[in-house]
Amino acid sequence: MAFSVSTTGGFTARINNGAERAGRLLASVSLAALLAACAVTPEPFTADELAVQSKTDRADMFKGGEPLAGPLTVSDAIARALRHNLDKRSKMMEEALALGQTEVDRWDLLPKLTANAGYTERSEPNATRSRDLYTQTTSTSNPSYSADRFSKTADLSMSWNVLDFGLTYYTAKSNADRALVATERRRKAVHNLISEVRFAYWRAAAYQTLNDQVNRAVAEAKDALVRAEQVEKENLKAPVEALRYQKSLLETLRQLTAIQQELSTARIELAALINVAPGSDIVLNVPAEMKLPDWGIGLEQMEEKAFLQNPDLREQGYLTRISLDDTRKAIIRMLPGVTFTASRNYDYNSFLMDNHWYEAGAKLSWNLMNVISGRDALNYADANEETVKARRLALRMAVLAQVHVSERQFRNASSQYLQSDKLWKVDQRLSDLADAKATNDASGMLERVAGHASAIASQLRRFQTYAQVEQAYAKMQATLGDDLLPDSVQAGDLKGLSALVAQRLDQWGKAAPAPVEQAVEQAPREDGIVSTVFRFLEGGFAKPADPQPEASGKVASVAAE
Repeated sequence: MAFSVSTTGGFTARINNGAERAGRLLASVSLAALLAACAVTPEPFTADELAVQSKTDRADMFKGGEPLAGPLTVSDAIARALRHNLDKRSKMMEEALALGQTEVDRWDLLPKLTANAGYTERSEPNATRSRDLYTQTTSTSNPSYSADRFSKTADLSMSWNVLDFGLTYYTAKSNADRALVATERRRKAVHNLISEVRFAYWRAAAYQTLNDQVNRAVAEAKDALVRAEQVEKENLKAPVEALRYQKSLLETLRQLTAIQQELSTARIELAALINVAPGSDIVLNVPAEMKLPDWGIGLEQMEEKAFLQNPDLREQGYLTRISLDDTRKAIIRMLPGVTFTASRNYDYNSFLMDNHWYEAGAKLSWNLMNVISGRDALNYADANEETVKARRLALRMAVLAQVHVSERQFRNASSQYLQSDKLWKVDQRLSDLADAKATNDASGMLERVAGHASAIASQLRRFQTYAQVEQAYAKMQATLGDDLLPDSVQAGDLKGLSALVAQRLDQWGKAAPAPVEQAVEQAPREDGIVSTVFRFLEGGFAKPADPQPEASGKVASVAAE
């Protein structure tokens, strides 16, 4: 009896000591976590960090950009924008990110393969006593244990849940459609970029053409105004006549100043679009004759093309498929799930007869709450499908209207340009006549200054209306979903890309755009790489040019879809 009491008391003491140590450990961990949470405070960027970040970002903004070499044509500007525009780069990265997600989703379809390893240590053996089930009498025999105080385990297990596989499959399909949505958004961004570049290019062309003329006219008007004020001071003319003369000069000067302000930002806007540092000296190759773009496609054919190619409509189509996949996922969640498992196990326990063994099993689980809430989930999915469909139909109507609106805007802009062109020619002839017969008196100077201002304003309107023609033309192409270039183009150099853009611009509107199928080898570059461009025929198809035996070097391929 004495031995039994002594053993029980010692066992109880060991339990109390273990609990005390565990309590101290838990208190220490809690205190450390609390101190760590209190140590988290907002840390704004320092001035040095902001300066370093600004310097790094500024260098990255223009990294890889080719320096301006010679006057820029429209195709050169578009090629630079397609290659270096930062907004287009971000859209391409978003598309690449979405495509990368589809690669990740493929791995989620595979069974889960898990490797586990563990180590545990007890301060005392896991000793136990037994108790009789019926008499509730505790055994008086010595405690026993069947596990070591030190435990090391490891296993390699594979599990596969059929329900999770179905959900993951439709999630992967939805993410693949989201990647296609990103592609359509990138196409739309390219369409908008081309439209903005064409508009900004011709505004910058107006600045380059008219800037010197405006400066001379402003200087001439200011000189005439100084003389008029001197005439008024000396009372050489009646006050009313002198003031009216000054008012006319001031109105002309205000008009010229407004033209200067209108053109002052043109180069900056173009520089931002082609990713050139603002303030750079951009020289444009302005053609002597500004021809109206050709357009020979009827409205009915335009409607069909828009319904097939418009990026917004395609995006809504993919969103519709995503909503259908969501409905299927809602149905799958209502089903029971079966999990298959298989593993190879190891346990260091010295009491085991076999420390290594295989294990396999299957388990059926069914979340009954999903069955109960399934009707609401299906109703929500159906409502989502109807909403997406209604949005798609509304968008089709908007695109249909936009086809007619863009076509009418292009026709109106073309008509305005023709009128502005005729008006400019008349004003230019009047200005030339005023210069020919101008005298040095006040009346002659006023007529000459007013004639110059009127001719400059007419020429500005001519450039502005032509810029509107180019913008309306590009917007019409964007509404139809006509891509200027194939989805993926990697020209050997910027010059080759510009040549491809120029050829494609010539073909736009003459026939229905067709996909590029083959590349044409051109003269090799200095680095030995042969750049590739495409040749388009009147029918809209591409075919290779005649072979060039003298061209040597590696071919830089142009990817085309």
